[in-house]
Amino acid sequence: MKKLGGNLVPILILLGIIKTAAQSSPGLEMAVAQGTNNPTGNGPVTSTVINFVQNPNNPSGNTFQSYTPTLSATFTISNQMYTNAGRIGYAINNVASPIFPLMNSVGSPANSSFTASGAGVGTGIDTASNRSVELFFNAAALSGNSTNATYQMADLTITFNRPVDNPILHVGGMGGFQNNLGYTGGFDYVSSNVPISFSRLSGNSSSFSVTSTSIKNTAANPTSTGNSSASGSVLVTGKGITTIVLRMTLRGDGNETTWNNGSGDQVTVGISTLESDLAVTKSINNPNPDRKSTVVFTINAANNGLSNNTNVVVSDLLPSGYTYISSSTATGTYNSSTGKWTIGNMNAGATASLTVTAQVNCNGDYTNTATITGDLSDQVPGNNSTSVTPNVNPQPCACYNNPNTSTSGTDSKFGITLLQRAGASTGNWPMARKSAHLVLESNLKGFVITRMSTTEINNITVPVEGMAVYDTTAKCLKLYSDNGWSCFTTPACP
Repeated sequence: MKKLGGNLVPILILLGIIKTAAQSSPGLEMAVAQGTNNPTGNGPVTSTVINFVQNPNNPSGNTFQSYTPTLSATFTISNQMYTNAGRIGYAINNVASPIFPLMNSVGSPANSSFTASGAGVGTGIDTASNRSVELFFNAAALSGNSTNATYQMADLTITFNRPVDNPILHVGGMGGFQNNLGYTGGFDYVSSNVPISFSRLSGNSSSFSVTSTSIKNTAANPTSTGNSSASGSVLVTGKGITTIVLRMTLRGDGNETTWNNGSGDQVTVGISTLESDLAVTKSINNPNPDRKSTVVFTINAANNGLSNNTNVVVSDLLPSGYTYISSSTATGTYNSSTGKWTIGNMNAGATASLTVTAQVNCNGDYTNTATITGDLSDQVPGNNSTSVTPNVNPQPCACYNNPNTSTSGTDSKFGITLLQRAGASTGNWPMARKSAHLVLESNLKGFVITRMSTTEINNITVPVEGMAVYDTTAKCLKLYSDNGWSCFTTPACP
């Protein structure tokens, strides 16, 4: 007979990768929720689509709700090695069975055998509320083959409609028997779109054996319940997973000489995972700043998604158009050298803010960009980056450096004035204009330096460093420096 009730002994193995959390850790699970279109009928079928539901009060409760945008997993059986070797929604004695039953319907595993995503070991899954896909390993298809061997039955492909990170498989009820023959379904890794590996999180007994590439019931004589059955949770380590292909195998213990008609192993497979929706926005206090003025950028980070996120970082390194002055945040720390705002843990619904004060440089890149990242997959990547580009006043920079006033400077001895001030007021002009070779003063006339075309300037045979002329072709003041003439167009402080 198949899948008798029994007592399970939970053996909990603590792995550092799963965080024990007393607080709510919202997750995505397989269950029934209003507005979610999941299978309600029986098989047999070879493909089914399951839509995840959200459990906002995981791990302590089961308030299942529909989830948008929909995350789904498609289970497909292919590569059948024997006639009807693998099916979905089927049972012993050729009886149709639910496609998407409760987890306790096969093998009656205990809640403590399973670990939900984001929950402590042995918590977060309620087998009387959570559901999974029911697979059937058809032992009768092996008629005529030895009962003391392991056989490849078919391939199970799990396809997610968008990438997921580190999902957890909840495998239930591996093992069964008919008369004296024990048998058990199992899984071997075949392929995936990205590198992955398996590790055991929790299980009902030591018979629930997980390696980096397999999930098996290793009991010498498999049964449907107790220590010789196998149920538990398996962490699939990998980022950006869209496809996992598992080989379905069936092993017999040889305690009968033939595979009986209608015999087979029912095994359930469910999945839980986490998703986040990190978002970042940015604003500037003055969208039309002057060069050399001070502006304040405000960066707002938020976790709009379902699940708590970890290792959240906002990258916001000031571009060349700004010089960092200061920053302020009540959450995490900001490193102005790297531009990393390290937030750390960010629960669902949480927000944080950072202000960065900077000076607008005379030139450079004025587009300031912030990008947010975290450990979890992000369902809405379009809001992970934002930029602000102010309309910097085109007026040239003035030199705002303070003059050297530590000494009085030397008197200027020679000057020309049209204001009739030479020698006036105790004869202090032009001496009052300190540190100059020549002082010119007028309220009617300008100072004109040598004016030449570009061609004429280039014909100067022996220009010297610091020579100045006005280029009438380029319409600019030119200085000769470093073996070349350059327009003096960018105001700066010497």
